Amino acid sequence: MRDMIIQLITATLSTLGFSILFYAHPKRLPLTTLGGFLTSAVYLSAGYFLSGELIPNLLAALVGAGYSDVTARRTKVPVPVYLIPSLIPLVPGSALYETMTHMVSGEYAEAVTWGLLALRVAIGIASGILAASVVGMLIRPRTKSK
Repeated sequence: MRDMIIQLITATLSTLGFSILFYAHPKRLPLTTLGGFLTSAVYLSAGYFLSGELIPNLLAALVGAGYSDVTARRTKVPVPVYLIPSLIPLVPGSALYETMTHMVSGEYAEAVTWGLLALRVAIGIASGILAASVVGMLIRPRTKSK
């Protein structure tokens, strides 16, 4: 439990740092940081109950994309302003690093193992974003265009 709290704090702080680094407007920093906190909390909670990387990342990305969509509509800014920082804690940095390290070292079997892990995470994130987009289109009121 202590490790999960530490991971949640560091993920939230990394989201804040990323938002600052990429010039998010100062008044939007609390909302961008909250998105990273939410996705981290969902990922850690789902990972506690489920095995593997695909479903926890899918659920976390689904929540992050839904949060970003709702928040962007309320604040009248583009969705990526909130979506990208929300997904930063999910990026499989260590898996990508290990993949490249093993590739350079000539340990191709290990590189494939780590590469497939990174691919599962990426598929989970993409699937979560796609699912949130579909749900958003289904529940949003349709407007008539002329």
